[in-house]
Amino acid sequence: MRLKQTIDKPIHGYWDGGKKQVFYWEIDGAPQHDNRGKFVRVGSYEANHWFHVALGKTEKQTLSYAKKRLQTLIDNGKHTCIFEYVN
Repeated sequence: MRLKQTIDKPIHGYWDGGKKQVFYWEIDGAPQHDNRGKFVRVGSYEANHWFHVALGKTEKQTLSYAKKRLQTLIDNGKHTCIFEYVN
C-alpha cells in the first residue's frame, strides 16, 4: 500500500525533472525500536525525502501517521493537498 499525495499546484524541490505535483509515499524497511517505541521509515523517491513515524497496527494506520506529518510539512500551509491510499 502507498499514500498518494497530490498538491494543488506543481512545486520545485530537491529532485530531478523540474516541478512536480504528485508524490507516492511508502513504508521503507523493517520496523525499528528505541526507548520511545516502534517506528518505521516512510519515504518517496519522487520527493527525494524520507522520515520516521510511529508504527501502527496496520500499514494503513502507519501511512495515516505519515499523512499527518506531510500535512504539516507542505510549504507552511501555502498549498493544499489531496491524499489517497493506493495499492
